[in-house]
Amino acid sequence: MRLAYLRQADAILSKCGRPQLPNGVSCLPLTRGFVMPLVIDPGQSYTFQKEITGNAPWVLSSISCDQASASLLGIRCQIQLPSGRFLFGGNGVDIGQFAWVGSWRWLQDPELRCEPCSKIQVTLSDTTIGGLPASTAVNLNFEGALLYFLQGGMPQGPQKLVSSLPRYFGAVNENILAPVWMSGEPIETPPGFVDDYFIYSTPDPLDQPKICTWTLAAGAITAFPNPLPFEILIDEGYTFHCRRILFDIKVTGTASATVLAKLRTGAGFVLNDNFIDYAQYLCGAEWPGRFDVKSRDSVFIDLQLADAVGTGNVTLQVYLEGYRRRAA
Repeated sequence: MRLAYLRQADAILSKCGRPQLPNGVSCLPLTRGFVMPLVIDPGQSYTFQKEITGNAPWVLSSISCDQASASLLGIRCQIQLPSGRFLFGGNGVDIGQFAWVGSWRWLQDPELRCEPCSKIQVTLSDTTIGGLPASTAVNLNFEGALLYFLQGGMPQGPQKLVSSLPRYFGAVNENILAPVWMSGEPIETPPGFVDDYFIYSTPDPLDQPKICTWTLAAGAITAFPNPLPFEILIDEGYTFHCRRILFDIKVTGTASATVLAKLRTGAGFVLNDNFIDYAQYLCGAEWPGRFDVKSRDSVFIDLQLADAVGTGNVTLQVYLEGYRRRAA
């Protein structure tokens, strides 16, 4: 984009018809959308990615779909925004009830700013009884605009410097990047609250099974329960501060597989963007910080099985260890 064209557009647009930023900075929005073609096979769940391209920040204003309202039933849609948060709670929404075109588009209010090279992830899952009759194509259009800042560049405000933070605490371990628990410091309890050591595990309040089981036989893999995410509900009146996660994986027969997981909360916070091997990399490790889940919120654990060979069963049970905080 040539600077001369941007200056001309900035001069033509009405100064009273578009937002003005502080310090005399003007922002020139140029319409830009990203189309994401998706295909879902019967009985499957796929995750697709779209990278935000361009040489300027981009804002998401709306999402449209090529499927008419209520035309598709049983295809669940979950969208993870570049900020890391999920657009919907739980296991997503039915794509037929989500978006269409024109006045039926999904409106993102306020607009979400996305930096270049950030990614949008969309997960489609077939939850129809008996599966879809055939592969189904769904196209989503993420609509927005590129933001070009003129007359002084990006607005600047007061910034906090890292140098203003305390760096050394007089502990034996003087690694300024080390978590506090390495110095023997317990979790800090604010006045008026009480912390109780607690472990949550899968079962779920909806009487779902405690253990997820994959059965490997003759090249086929079946999961029980339905491969929807595990849900751990936090008790009312408590805020749970998770310090570490434990994965208990057992195999029988000649079965061998890797269990991949992704943790998120019903409020939209995601702990890890992509599926990773928790049992190998994070099982039993203390978090450098805290993973906080509010009262009556849920921790959802999405699961995938990879590199499965042999015959037998692969079972998994998940534990969240930490502290429950309540008012004294």
